[in-house]
Amino acid sequence: MREVKKPEVRKAEIVGAAIGLFAEVGFEKTTVDAVISKLGVAKGCFYHHFRSKDELFEACVIAISEQLEAQYLSIIDDVSVAPGARLVAYLDHSYALAAGPGSDGFLADLHSLSFRELHRRVTDAVTAALRPALTRVLDQGVAAGEFDVVDSEFTAVAVLGALTGLHEFHAGQPGLDLPRHRQQVLDLLERILATRLA
Repeated sequence: MREVKKPEVRKAEIVGAAIGLFAEVGFEKTTVDAVISKLGVAKGCFYHHFRSKDELFEACVIAISEQLEAQYLSIIDDVSVAPGARLVAYLDHSYALAAGPGSDGFLADLHSLSFRELHRRVTDAVTAALRPALTRVLDQGVAAGEFDVVDSEFTAVAVLGALTGLHEFHAGQPGLDLPRHRQQVLDLLERILATRLA
């Protein structure tokens, strides 16, 4: 007998399967047939949840951005770790994701002209969620004597703007030296925060 699943469970399974395929072979080479074949479901099941591959890709990007946002907030809000170490952990997590398997194809697709508006919306949403958390960690760093900033919220906005700008400029560049790039970002943060970050 065929297993009947709740719609939200089945939709999440479709998104999960598609994320793997998009990361593995890219948007253009991922087909609806490949997604349903991977899950062993009927095409009607797919179209019950999604009107198109583009809509599925958007759901995948939103799911990934929500996961990233939760991961970043968990790192930034971990008060058992010193504020400076939390900022370094946040950066290190970002660079680990950038170096991870499948990130090149997925990021290239997301940064293509076809998905510019989706990318902007997701970036804005994640940045808006991180801004208060980054402001808090900067306040905590000032209180602990780690950072020397006059206005934590202003600085948080500037830091997130710089990080977003660097990401946009360097995203998808083949052969980017990630360790060197990371060190340059740390150097920039040290100047902004008037501190040393390990």
